[in-house]
Amino acid sequence: MPKVKIAIAEGALADPTWATSVSEKFDFEVVFGPVDTLAELQATAKDCAAVVVALHKMTEEKISQMPESVKCISRLGVGLDSIDLVAAAKYKLPVIFQPTYAYNEVANHAAAMALALHRGIYQATTTTQDGKWIPATQIAEITSLQDSTLGVIGCGRIGQTFIKKMQPFVKDVIGFDPAVTEAIPGVTMTKNLDELLTKCKVISMHAPYMPSTHHMIGKRELALMQKGSILVNVSRGGLIDESALMEALESGHLDGAGLDVFEKEPLAEDAPIRKTKNLLLSPHIAWYSKSSGPRLVEWGLMDAVNFITKQTISNGKFAAGPF
Repeated sequence: MPKVKIAIAEGALADPTWATSVSEKFDFEVVFGPVDTLAELQATAKDCAAVVVALHKMTEEKISQMPESVKCISRLGVGLDSIDLVAAAKYKLPVIFQPTYAYNEVANHAAAMALALHRGIYQATTTTQDGKWIPATQIAEITSLQDSTLGVIGCGRIGQTFIKKMQPFVKDVIGFDPAVTEAIPGVTMTKNLDELLTKCKVISMHAPYMPSTHHMIGKRELALMQKGSILVNVSRGGLIDESALMEALESGHLDGAGLDVFEKEPLAEDAPIRKTKNLLLSPHIAWYSKSSGPRLVEWGLMDAVNFITKQTISNGKFAAGPF
């Protein structure tokens, strides 16, 4: 019986050896290639049983003309906004994703950003490196965190993990997530986003990106936030209007912000947001640790192989299908 052959999109892996080590261990074949255009996808996925992608766009055009050999798409990650799930259902192409592979890493990254910004560590570092010695009262707002309210927008697995990590530091927590119906211990849920924005000193975003959440934080919402507050986003860049955020930071209305995700990635070298003051930036790395990277690849590949050979998956979930 021939080996199962899996196509991996070029750029999907931080380290390609993660895939080759898994394929050698479990005796299947992997090939790497570009999938940015339909022609590239068809060439890369020829004779392959699955296509593995990260943030690569899987449009209806690509899904409808996928090589017949392809039985599923395996998304290495959590967000699904890059895949046309309606088209996947229409053409009966299952989509597997991995919602649990790095929820601790992402929550830790958000907590690290929030704490660093709240304590003025970023501002203190940049000014001290510039040769200045700024008095504590002028570094940042630095309010008492234990007297502050934390706001969490998006209270799924990652949001709730972040809440548990931050609860010892704050007075109380307000959560906003229309999809959550069960109580979360120690969290006051609100159905009114404006209420959260006006009451919370530190706000962290963990919502999914979709048409209804595009720019859910814009100029109006930023104006509602308390002067001197902090905003963190480790979810998806499109949740925030970056131009409005830059204005809020430059004017001093916000004391700081932390972004791991951006509306367009990778950031252009001359992107204005790179120069915005009091803005802590990281290049979409919240998901990563030495454990989570290889784990994601093994789970994503093995779920694809097991679905093809046994019609079952062990680690991820189906975003579309099975059909």
